[in-house]
Amino acid sequence: MNDIENMNVDLAVEKLLSGDVVAFPTETVYGLGACINNESALKKIFSVKERPFFDPLIVHVASISEARGCFDVWNDLAQSLAEKFWPGPLTIVMKKSNQISDLITSGLESVGVRYPNHPVALQLIRKVGCPIAAPSANKFGKTSPTHAEHVRKEFENSVYVLDEGSSEIGIESTVLLVKECALNVYEIAILRKGAILKSELNHFLLTKNFNFSWIEEVSKKESPGHMKHHYMPEIPFVICRNPKLKLSELIQILNNKLSELPDIVESVKIVKPVKKIEKIEFLNLSKNPYQAARELYSQLRSASERKPEVLCFIQTSEHNSEMWESVFDRLYKAASLIID
Repeated sequence: MNDIENMNVDLAVEKLLSGDVVAFPTETVYGLGACINNESALKKIFSVKERPFFDPLIVHVASISEARGCFDVWNDLAQSLAEKFWPGPLTIVMKKSNQISDLITSGLESVGVRYPNHPVALQLIRKVGCPIAAPSANKFGKTSPTHAEHVRKEFENSVYVLDEGSSEIGIESTVLLVKECALNVYEIAILRKGAILKSELNHFLLTKNFNFSWIEEVSKKESPGHMKHHYMPEIPFVICRNPKLKLSELIQILNNKLSELPDIVESVKIVKPVKKIEKIEFLNLSKNPYQAARELYSQLRSASERKPEVLCFIQTSEHNSEMWESVFDRLYKAASLIID
């Protein structure tokens, strides 16, 4: 890290310690952070993002020992996961300790914590001297930022941004709920899909001979980004799961269906066309799901600037891998409408 970058980090530290919020890079997306021990700064995250208080924040740490302090109990399974997948795009959710404010968890007893794999994020946390709570650095419900310029445009330069280029992964972390239901007996669940896949987690834990089971019925409210609509661009975006539809048929369906949508769902404004659709622009992502994840948010933002009448993504049978499920988790929530 050069002198200029060090000066930028030092300025970000100064702002955080004075109770301000700062946007900073991680390997997943850019985050909007505040010190976890400053209630007014935590409230500023919600006000700047226009984010409702029912949506919990993820806590970012710079070591496994720092993570331990965020939880009421640190168990063997969490330790093994941390040693294997941290630093990296895995958020572990367990019962919180007393040092975690109810503001961070939206009143829940559990907190999500991760150790990001980005040198600037880690330097920032270490220099501040405490964990940093941070959701993605965008307005509530809107497209997540994978470049510093996205953050500047989103907040019209009102938020200080540590600029470190593009995020490597491009979608938010995998969120894993961990519950020790008896001594050395665990229940785990994926609350949000990401680049670390369920199959990877399952294989690793089996090699460690943990007594665990996957649970499916769990409240998604324990994770950020749980609403039906999230990550939405500024233009009408739809997904068509029927690639055999003719263009004229698709346009007709969109004109009929989009106008019937509600204006707001779960505090998120649904983006609808202002006039009858005559032309469709198509979102073209890489056939490689990991590359598609890196492209996704940038392409949604670029399309928003072009302002087409509607943006459409065609889902096909080729989109059938586990990583594609993580990408489609974001695509479905970004879409105003899904057509079968």
